[in-house]
Amino acid sequence: MDGSRHVHRRGAYASIHSGISYGGGQMQPDNLKGTRPKQCAVRSLLADARIRRILNFANGAFKVFAPKLQRYYQTTLDLLCQRYPSLKKNSPGSCFTAATFNLGPQTATFPHLDHLNLPWGWCAVTALANFNHARSGQVVLWNVRKVIEVPSGATFFIPSGVIEHSNLAVQPGEERLSITQYSAGALFRWVECGFCRLSDLSPTERADVERAGRDRWVSGVAMLSTASDLTEDSF
Repeated sequence: MDGSRHVHRRGAYASIHSGISYGGGQMQPDNLKGTRPKQCAVRSLLADARIRRILNFANGAFKVFAPKLQRYYQTTLDLLCQRYPSLKKNSPGSCFTAATFNLGPQTATFPHLDHLNLPWGWCAVTALANFNHARSGQVVLWNVRKVIEVPSGATFFIPSGVIEHSNLAVQPGEERLSITQYSAGALFRWVECGFCRLSDLSPTERADVERAGRDRWVSGVAMLSTASDLTEDSF
């Protein structure tokens, strides 16, 4: 697959998306759609036991290192699927609503923010394929001025909505693919508004939601765990 033919705001590489989304003119949350070939590719990927293990491993790691935040993701996803039975999870073992399969074959991203994701939330990224992580493919967190080596097969988490990030190109002859799992912030808002748009609320209800929104960042950050929290929360 020639990645240079697939240029978008995150880079020049091929990718396909799967899961549940809300935004871009949708009237309510719905399953991500694509062309028939892409839908076939997604079904094939999600049917692969190795892919399911990667998706579920990220969920398990999320539960260990940010248990309160993971519970918020899981509860929101479960409420959405109970309300709308047609919605399809990527994996029963993952709390993330969506995933992107970055197919490269030499996936290198431009510096970017995933500004539609939950601001205090995390996205899970699993690096794959054959590359020398000490010499190429490193992850760059621009706001905090960090360059991180991520070997193939490793999963890491970043607050992708608030930290600008990218990954470096790999060397000639190498390949780098990745799987990213995430949840759109609009889905959390939809649930918290009582399964409707903010604009559908009465003026009084909207004022209550907007007033609560001023404290949402503080309550969201409180879902993150400190090192001392983890022993109590996770084990």
